[in-house]
Amino acid sequence: NDGKDGKPTWMSYGGVVYDVTNFIHNHPGGSERILLAAGSSVEQYWHIYRQHFASDLPMRLMENMIIGHLDEKDQEKIDAQMEKIMDENDDPYLHEPVRSDRLIVHSDQPMNAEVPYENITDSYITPVELFYIRHHHPVPLLLKDDLEKFRLEVDVTAFVDALNQNKTKKSSSSIPMLRKLSLNDIKKLPKVEVTTTLQCSGNRRGDMNGVQRTSGTSWGQGAVSTAKWSGARLVDVLKLAGVDDPYDLTNKDGTQKHVRFESIDGMKASINMEKATNPYGDVIIAYEMNDEPIPRDHGFPLRAIVPGYSAVRNVKWVNKIELSHEEAEGAWQRGLNYKVTPPNITDVKNVDLNVTPGMTESSLFSGITKIEVEKSGSGKSKKRGTVSVKVKGWAWAGGGRNVVRVDVTGDEGKTWESANIVQGGNQRFGRAWAWVFWETTVPAQIGKNGTIKLASKAVDMAFNSQPDNAAHGWNVRGLGNNSWYRAEYKV
Repeated sequence: NDGKDGKPTWMSYGGVVYDVTNFIHNHPGGSERILLAAGSSVEQYWHIYRQHFASDLPMRLMENMIIGHLDEKDQEKIDAQMEKIMDENDDPYLHEPVRSDRLIVHSDQPMNAEVPYENITDSYITPVELFYIRHHHPVPLLLKDDLEKFRLEVDVTAFVDALNQNKTKKSSSSIPMLRKLSLNDIKKLPKVEVTTTLQCSGNRRGDMNGVQRTSGTSWGQGAVSTAKWSGARLVDVLKLAGVDDPYDLTNKDGTQKHVRFESIDGMKASINMEKATNPYGDVIIAYEMNDEPIPRDHGFPLRAIVPGYSAVRNVKWVNKIELSHEEAEGAWQRGLNYKVTPPNITDVKNVDLNVTPGMTESSLFSGITKIEVEKSGSGKSKKRGTVSVKVKGWAWAGGGRNVVRVDVTGDEGKTWESANIVQGGNQRFGRAWAWVFWETTVPAQIGKNGTIKLASKAVDMAFNSQPDNAAHGWNVRGLGNNSWYRAEYKV
């Protein structure tokens, strides 16, 4: 049963047969991925997508779908097939980069690791070795010969077609529909620098799990980092491929266009043309990170940097750019992976994901990274009184919106202290792509158990403010948690 012609969709794992018909639309990796195994076993796919082994969630979800068991001889054939695959092929994770042992690892195949919370604000520019890592697949390995042959494909077919329809003066016949650009071609373009914060869309998913279990990596607050990226403006790359003014073209025909990015590992995502070509949007094709060639873990040799957007739109290992009338295809753009559904939706089977926008421009976030008790009472007053606490942390707003204030409370929101923004507060208006660091001293109530409870909330230049708890924005994928950041500390 492979789901075709009205049949149910079955698949097996470890000799157990599962009916996944009603789960397909809820698959965190998208329906396209799970359907690869329709009517067969999942072993060969989980050999690549090893995140299934990082937690108990996959097996917990599947235990309610069991409908039977394979014949032992059939499972023996599957096991023999897997042995052959492993004998005849290198382990796809054999050539993974070396990572810092200071990172908090959620899964190592593929690697998903965050910055320890106490180290997030150690440096305004995150050291490369501590920059958080979010992968879906093994990291591509390009050897010297591969780099010499590497070409960035730029497909402007949609632009040429529009020229023909609009009958512009420029002859479309003079524009090649597909250009292949070498790394040297990219590096000859004017070099620009952009300092921007990147954050995984699932950052602080762990807090949402406290409301109700979601699907995906249970991140703390450390799936966020900031780097200085250097490379060529995307508009300059498009011009090199023959597109003089894609933004002007969008204005002329009145239709929405998209710039699609595709990665060496097959990942696909897109952004709208207005962001891509806005001279103040600062979208670049980067080849350096913190003044060095981009490390493999972070996109070598080329990465799309889309400031103010969710990190998933900052596609690593880019090898193709395409202009299109439609957004990118695939699970990362159109599937459930990066779609925020309402809190009441726990099953998306009957939800039209095509009309649910994917995550693009990021919201407003903050975090607490360092707590130091300056004063404390003794005896009874220490248990029931207050202490003065020095608190440090970070805040960031997507879309280039400047963070104008960070408020901190030590009494569950009854009173607030406005923090001093000590770094990042002087960014250009509307182009504040990077976070701010803040610090303040607040009075905090000591609970009966000898702990204090702190919370932070940021306010951006549009006077958006973070909601008080994760229940407001809970969604089945655990995306975009921007509730107050809460921390407990034992006095």
